[in-house]
Amino acid sequence: MSSPAVAQLQALNELFASVLASVRPKSVAVFGCAAGNGFEHIDPSVTERVVGVDINPTYLQALQERFSRSPLDLDLVEADFASPTFSMPPVQMVFAALVFEYVPTGQAVRAVSRSLAPDGMLVAALQLPSSASPPVTKTEFRSLETLAPFMELVPPDRLTRVCAATGLNLVRERTIPLKQGKVLFAGHYRRGA
Repeated sequence: MSSPAVAQLQALNELFASVLASVRPKSVAVFGCAAGNGFEHIDPSVTERVVGVDINPTYLQALQERFSRSPLDLDLVEADFASPTFSMPPVQMVFAALVFEYVPTGQAVRAVSRSLAPDGMLVAALQLPSSASPPVTKTEFRSLETLAPFMELVPPDRLTRVCAATGLNLVRERTIPLKQGKVLFAGHYRRGA
């Protein structure tokens, strides 16, 4: 994701930073947190609780080590957030970037909804289809090509419909152009009180 040919990591880092600055959540969960891209933008004087959720324990270990000297109150959870049994104490904001492409949309959105406090915000980033580039860009990291069969691009209107059915209403959207002709959709969905 950080390869210069892709530059998704950098775009998601900037998106997370801008969302943290505008929403200023007291608590945030990052679903698919990996090694903590963007966590350096979390201001512990504003955001008192930080939950990182990932299915890969190696990523969580790297995140823990990376922020071991940080004043952030990290709660790292090894779990499949899209599982029907996933639960956690609600947070004010969930950030979920490039994860809906790999999980059942309905189950995942229901898990997000259960994880949000009333008036909480989901910020979701989706990869849009591109006529200029395949969904998984060829890079020097050939192992990433193994993701292609598991990836299903989610149309923003489908995510918006599923979110609305669980009480998450679209309040803002934008597109973020990337290299190689790719584009990300960023949708902000607020949970009704």
